[in-house]
Amino acid sequence: MNYTEIIRDNCFNHSPVTWWPRYAFHYTDITNAVSILNTSMLFSRAKAEAMGVMRNDNASRQVIDMTKTEAISCVRFYFRPLTPTQYYNEGFKHPQLRYCDDQNANTPVPIFFLFDLEKLLSKPGVKFSDQKQAGNGSTLKSGVDSFATLNFDNVYSNNLENIVDTKSFRHAEILHPNSMCIDDCLETILCRNSIERISLLNMLKGINSFAFQKYQGIIKVGKRDVFEKNGLFVTDCTYGGNTVGITFSDPYARKNYTASMKRKNGVDELNLITVKLVLDWFNSRNHLYHTELETMIDYEKTPGLVYRSVPQVQNSKSLRIQLFLEEKLMCFVEYPIADSELIK
Repeated sequence: MNYTEIIRDNCFNHSPVTWWPRYAFHYTDITNAVSILNTSMLFSRAKAEAMGVMRNDNASRQVIDMTKTEAISCVRFYFRPLTPTQYYNEGFKHPQLRYCDDQNANTPVPIFFLFDLEKLLSKPGVKFSDQKQAGNGSTLKSGVDSFATLNFDNVYSNNLENIVDTKSFRHAEILHPNSMCIDDCLETILCRNSIERISLLNMLKGINSFAFQKYQGIIKVGKRDVFEKNGLFVTDCTYGGNTVGITFSDPYARKNYTASMKRKNGVDELNLITVKLVLDWFNSRNHLYHTELETMIDYEKTPGLVYRSVPQVQNSKSLRIQLFLEEKLMCFVEYPIADSELIK
């Protein structure tokens, strides 16, 4: 069998989500995604750190310190989304709820880059494993014959009943040496919701208008079977008159995760977290005015925020709104002052 035949077989016979086996998934935070799109390059952790292009280090430092040099010297991909790692670090997680109390283990605004798996596997030097590379790592393999031997039933398993037996397999990885131009086999880029998609586009447009034009058509919202949605995130941002409204994700959706991690981390009560709203007004040429507003919220219960009496700046044409949770960017949108419709 060749890669095409194996992948087709996986789609029909070994994956509960039929489209997963067609892709390799690179998982990162929105700030890193902007850096990737700005350069059209993916770099290994080792090279990204050396070059200073890693904007948000969202991996557990404890795990990275135990991971083999070969793995951190490669660009890494998963065979599927919804890995155990993603369960713990997707979305803004309260600092007291993070995995093993590791503050790095957090991806506030997750972005998935989806690559054509067959094209990636055919590139020189690419290796793969059917279990995780984090920590001591499982055996790396290469070539069609070895690919055919992987335990794809476990790799693509989405059944909670066998999570203990399949957990390591759900972390199965593909490794590309050193660095890779994303244009070789990039298919699409998935965001968790429309506000986060708009945020990614605005951030990219602000630093590289060419990259914005190049990639905007493949930046989409992932509908199902991609994101956990068990952390705190922004689902809407509105502006009208002199009022800014922020809507957070449904508290009920993160209730089970929060309760589980409070027990695991020995936490009785969560501290309030800091929210910072950053507002900037522009005309067609210049930045006119800047202000910041800070408040504290209850991670478990706050459904949203309303900021009233927002200044009206003379001669302004647009308002940029950025929201930060504990200094982590969660939302970046712009409104034209005239009609208050999102600039996309």
